[in-house]
Amino acid sequence: MSFILGNIKCENGKKEKGYWNIEKTNYHIPITIICGKQEGKTIVISSGVHSCEYVGIQAAIEIAQELSPNNISGTVIILHPVNYTGFFKRLPAVMPEDNKNLNRVFPGNKDGTLSEKIAYSFSKNLYPNIDFFFDLHGGDVQENVMPFVYFSGSADENIKEISIEAAKSLSVPYRVKSSSVNGVYSSAAMQGVPSLLVERGGRGLWSKEEVTTYKQDIKNLLKHFHILENNSNSSVSSQKEINNSKYLESKHNGFWYPAFQAGDTFKKGAFLGEIKDCFGNILETYKAEFAGIILYETISLAIAIDDPLIAYGEI
Repeated sequence: MSFILGNIKCENGKKEKGYWNIEKTNYHIPITIICGKQEGKTIVISSGVHSCEYVGIQAAIEIAQELSPNNISGTVIILHPVNYTGFFKRLPAVMPEDNKNLNRVFPGNKDGTLSEKIAYSFSKNLYPNIDFFFDLHGGDVQENVMPFVYFSGSADENIKEISIEAAKSLSVPYRVKSSSVNGVYSSAAMQGVPSLLVERGGRGLWSKEEVTTYKQDIKNLLKHFHILENNSNSSVSSQKEINNSKYLESKHNGFWYPAFQAGDTFKKGAFLGEIKDCFGNILETYKAEFAGIILYETISLAIAIDDPLIAYGEI
């Protein structure tokens, strides 16, 4: 079976590398497509939607080199990275061409800004032709995360069920239900494509150990869908599901002092952190509404109005 995505075509039993040209733009995304000799599912592995989330980007680059048409059944499409121009500018969160967060503009607009046109191309040309979407993320340069996986809580029940079963193949300790509908993976789910978003790493750093762990999760997912042969009897440790999460954003320009690190647990009413002004006056204090665990947090001293502070889940 062959796969065509815009200007890129991969024949059965072949591996193609190139740049996917986004319609009505001068923008292109580095892509590797591997079409196995045997039939199977079609899965997308996406990285670098946020261009400074390096662990996922490097994992995608390496897995694209390692997979071969000889050892897979089906088709694997790897995007590495999506925010290609932002990567070289070391620009957190947004596309440099329009200063928009690509993970907030789906399903897109064919006549919109660059981010919206990219989202539209995903929705029109990619999602209708795939069986699963796997989005690799991590903490940005000013963030740190604990490893966990998001699934869409707004998608149809059968899409949720497929996504949750796939999430169980990963080594992350928590899977988190998300209400988002306008992100890359969540919009895919709303359009009928089972999908997951994984978080791992952060601080603008990457390590071989983190990349190796990410690649193993990718391979576990491919084994789950029988794209890779599973010759191992090892089982992934059980996950816990988080159905209630809280996302705190700043109402101030100020100086941020978090009390916990990503992965720390706390009791209801615990002091989570505070924002001060440049004279040391407290502008706002944050306390936990329920007992939980820090999923991710901003670690920079500087904080601006509407910036994320902390995300925590109820456990």
